[in-house]
Amino acid sequence: MNNSQENNINITVDGNEVRVPENFTVLEAVQKSGLYIPRLCYLENLKPYGGCRLCMVEIENMRGYPTACTTPVVPDMKIKTKTRELQSMRKEIFKLILSEHPFTCLVCKENQECPEYMFSTRKVSTTTGCNFCTSNGDCELQDLVDYLEIKEVDYPIEYRGVPVIHDNPFYEIDYNLCVLCGRCVRICNEERNSGVLAFVQRGNATLVGTAFNETQFEAGCEYCGACVDVCPTGSLSEKMGRWVGHPDKSTITSCPFCGVGCTMNINTRVDRITSVGPEPGGRTHPLQLCLRGKFVPGDIVHHPDRIQTPLIRKGNNWIEVGWEEAIEFAASNLERYRGNQFGMIASAQNTMEENYILQKFARKVMRSNNVDLFASYPDRTILNTIHNYYLNNPPPVIESIPSMDTILLLGTDASVTHPMVENRIRKAYHNGSDIILANTHFNRSTAFTAHQVNYKPGTIVPLLEFLSHKTGQFKPSRSSRKGNANKRYYSEISAVVKTTGIPEKDIKDILSVLKNPGKLMIIAGDGILRSPDSSYAIHILFSLDKISSDKNGSSLLFLLDEGNRYGGTFAGMHPDFLPGFKNLNDSDLRDIWSENWGTILSDISGLGCNNMINNIREDGITALFITGDLPAHQNLANLKFLIQQNLFLTETSTFADVFFPITVFPETAGHIITLDRKLKEIVPVISRAEELNTVSDTLSGISTKMMDQGFEFKHPRDIFGEIVSFTDITFSEPGTSLSEYEYPKEQPVTRKNGLAAKLVLDTNGYHILGNNLSQHIPDMKSIRSEGILNISPDMIKKLKLNDGDFIRVHTEFGESKLKVKCMTELNGEVAFFTPGWEHLKLVSTGLSPENTVINAKFEKV
Repeated sequence: MNNSQENNINITVDGNEVRVPENFTVLEAVQKSGLYIPRLCYLENLKPYGGCRLCMVEIENMRGYPTACTTPVVPDMKIKTKTRELQSMRKEIFKLILSEHPFTCLVCKENQECPEYMFSTRKVSTTTGCNFCTSNGDCELQDLVDYLEIKEVDYPIEYRGVPVIHDNPFYEIDYNLCVLCGRCVRICNEERNSGVLAFVQRGNATLVGTAFNETQFEAGCEYCGACVDVCPTGSLSEKMGRWVGHPDKSTITSCPFCGVGCTMNINTRVDRITSVGPEPGGRTHPLQLCLRGKFVPGDIVHHPDRIQTPLIRKGNNWIEVGWEEAIEFAASNLERYRGNQFGMIASAQNTMEENYILQKFARKVMRSNNVDLFASYPDRTILNTIHNYYLNNPPPVIESIPSMDTILLLGTDASVTHPMVENRIRKAYHNGSDIILANTHFNRSTAFTAHQVNYKPGTIVPLLEFLSHKTGQFKPSRSSRKGNANKRYYSEISAVVKTTGIPEKDIKDILSVLKNPGKLMIIAGDGILRSPDSSYAIHILFSLDKISSDKNGSSLLFLLDEGNRYGGTFAGMHPDFLPGFKNLNDSDLRDIWSENWGTILSDISGLGCNNMINNIREDGITALFITGDLPAHQNLANLKFLIQQNLFLTETSTFADVFFPITVFPETAGHIITLDRKLKEIVPVISRAEELNTVSDTLSGISTKMMDQGFEFKHPRDIFGEIVSFTDITFSEPGTSLSEYEYPKEQPVTRKNGLAAKLVLDTNGYHILGNNLSQHIPDMKSIRSEGILNISPDMIKKLKLNDGDFIRVHTEFGESKLKVKCMTELNGEVAFFTPGWEHLKLVSTGLSPENTVINAKFEKV
C-alpha cells in the first residue's frame, strides 16, 4: 500500500478532516483517524465482505448505511460513525447475534465485580455465561457490549445444544459459542487455502463445520491454529493454556522448527507459556504459524517428563547429582578420550551460538574434528556449494513467492516440511502463477499446480538435464562426456520419457513454460538434497537459474530441513568446515583458526554423523557427546563413555554415563540463519529454571575442569560477538561452473535379492532437538502416520491387501513388519514411508537414511 503524499486524499470523519491513502476503505480511514468502529467479521489482510453489518456508517450523499469495511474512500467524503440511528441499529443487530450465544454474564448488572470478587468461584457454566469461558477477558463480544452500552437482550437465548468436541487435537471446539462471524471459515480458505472449514446447513441451523460431517482430521486439517487465533469468542480454545489465565507478557521471537524461521509471538503468564500466536486483543499479528510453531513450544517446555537435574549412571541406575559433581565427573572421564576417538553430534535446532561453542569445544579441548549435525546431508559438500553460490547470487526471499510468474517445485512436499513456504505457494497459485510440481507422487501441493508430473523414484536428474539443455543453459563439456562414457546425457525426449516414466506431452508442456518463465523461482526439497546425485542436480539447477527474467540475485530456494542447519554449519558444526565455511583441509585457514582459539587444530579429517556411529570400536570412536536425542543405535553400547544433554531421558539415554539437562529455544537467546539467508534472533520468553544450565554453561564448566580456556562467556551475545569477529560471510572461492562439472560416476542398477520395488522415504522433521514429537505429545501422535507403510493401489491389488493389513518389508539394510494403508497418489511398485526411529534398521546402517529412495521387496504376512 502506497502512503506517499501524492496518493493521499482528504476526507471528513465525524467533523474532523483526515488525510488518508486513496486506496483505503472507510474502516481503514476511520481507524487511521484514531476512532473505533465495531465489527465482528472483519479481519485485516483478508478481503472484507460486510457479513456482520456492525461497521455500518453514514456517508453524505450515499443511500442507506454502507458497511465501512467494504466501502472505498473517495475525495471529500464525509463520514459519520456514531449517530443515534447507527447505534440503535447496531444494538439490534448485535442483540440478534447474542440470541444464539450465552449472554447472561455479558449483560449482568454485577459483572464489573466478577474479576475482583469471583476470580476462583465461578457463578455459572459456559452454557449460560462467561465465567467458565476460556476467552473471558479477551472476548470481543464483551468489548462490543460495553461499546454499544447493551444492558439487556430482549430475545430469548436459543442454545444450540451441539456436543462439545473435546478429543480434537490441540484445541477444543464448542460451536454453541459460535456467532457465525465467518472468520475461521475465511482464514482457512482465503489465507491458509486449506479448504477445511465451511458453513454447513442453512438458516437458523447454520453451523461452522466440514463437508460430509467429517472430523477436521478427515477433512484434511493441517492444524495451523489460524482458526483459533481469529475466533472472537471461546468457540475454539487451545488446550495448552486453557485454564492458565490471561498472559501478563508477550514476546516476539523466531521459530527454529524448520528453515523458514517464522517470526512468532509467545504469550506467557508468570513465566509459563499460555499460547503462541497474536498477543491478547490481536488476531492476525504476527501472522499465523504452522502446527509445530503454534502448538509445540508450551507442551515441550512444560512437559512433565522433562529432566531438570544432572544425572550420573551408577550401575543400572540414574543418580541425581549437582551440576558441580556432574561436570567434574564428565571432565575427568573426557580427559581419557582426547583426539580422534572423540565425537560430537548436535542438533540443527540449536542456535548458532550453541553449535559454535560445541564444535569449538570438540576441536580445541578434545582435539577432534569429528563434529556434525544429526541427520546431516549425505553429500557433505552440499551446504558449502549452496553457500558459495548464494554469496554471488543472493537467494530469493520467501515473501516474494506469491509474486512469481512461474514456480518449479522439485522433490518436495512443502505442506509437511515447510508449511509457510507452502502457504505462499498457494497464494501464488491464486495470484495466477504457473506452478509446476515434479515429484515421486501426488501430495497436498498438487491441488495448487498447473502442471504435476510424477517421475519414477530416483530419476529426477535426467528430467533436469533435459529441461536445462532445451532451455539453452546446459551443454556438458567434451571432457565430461569422455570421462563418463557410461553416463547417459539426456538431450532427447524419448530417453527422458523411458527413464522417468513421465508422458511426453507433460514434459513438452513444462518445457514450453520454462522457455518463457518470466520471474521464476525454483524450490528444491529433499528429493534433490538427499538424492545420490544431489551435488550434480544442484549444479544443473544453477544453470536453470539463468532462465528467469529477474536477474537480481538467484531464483533458487533450497528447503533445508530443520531450523538452523545452514546457521549451524556456518558456525562450524561440520566435519569438513571451520566456522564461516572455511575448509579444514586448507592449512592456512587452519592456522588462522588455531591462532583465533589459541591452540593447534588437528589436521585429521572429521567423520560425519553416520560414519561416527559406524566407526564405534576400540580403534575408532570411543566417546561421544550428544546434544538432543538420536536413534538408539546398537553401536552406542560399544562406547566407553557417552554424554547426553537433552530434554528427556530416551532410549539413547540407556547407553549414557552422564546426563545433562538442556535449555530449549523459549528459554535461551541466540541466532539462526533461515533458508533464505536471513539472520534472525531467538529471544528468551521465559526464565529458565534455576537448576538448568545452558550448553555454554555446561561446556564452560567442563573446559575449566580440563584446564582449558576460551569458554568464559557470560551471555550468548558474547559468543555471537566472537563468531562475527572471526568470520566473513562476504568472501567466497569461485564456484565450479556446470560446463566444468564432472559427471558423477554412474552406479549400476542392482536389485539385491529381488528388491524390485521402491521405498520412498519421508524426512521426518517433527522433532525438537532430535526428540520425536509424536513420542512426547499425544495429540501429535494422533495425526502423524509415522510407521505406517503407504502403498500404491497397484500393490494393494497385487498382494490382495486391505488397509490395516501387515506386510513384511525387506531392504538391503534389514526387514520389518509394517501396517499398510492404500495411498492413491502412488503408482506401480512404490511405497511411501515416514520411518520412526524404531525402523532405523530398515532404512540405514547409520543414524539416518543416506537416500530418499531405497530398493525394497514387499511380502504379505
